[in-house]
Amino acid sequence: MKHKILIVDDEENILFVVREAFVANYEVFTARNGELALEIIRREKPSFIFLDIKMPGMSGVEVLELIKNTGASPIVWMLTGDDSLDTAMQTLSGGASGYITKPFDLARIRSVVAAALTEAEQDGKSSGEKPWHVEKKKTK
Repeated sequence: MKHKILIVDDEENILFVVREAFVANYEVFTARNGELALEIIRREKPSFIFLDIKMPGMSGVEVLELIKNTGASPIVWMLTGDDSLDTAMQTLSGGASGYITKPFDLARIRSVVAAALTEAEQDGKSSGEKPWHVEKKKTK
């Protein structure tokens, strides 16, 4: 059975690019807002979630809090254009396993997902105990 991944972002191009990076090896779902993301989470129970922090309506931080309050244990990595320490601390203290700053390198996020899901399978639980950060893709 394929792992399920949910990508939540209000930017259509991010949803498309990240979905395409994973669709060959995972069952992938996308949501453009927090409300739809919560519906998909309830219905599909994804193993891994990419969650944009800043979205119109419900923010990613609010969605993360709701996920954690349900007792669900997906691995959640935040997506953000803001690489400030405050943002990182807020998401990590809220239960995120890590955060990725935009723009990002697809090869690196693929390795993050593979490593997190492998670790979760070995531990029999979420890999949220080890906070990670994937830095912005370096531009030339």
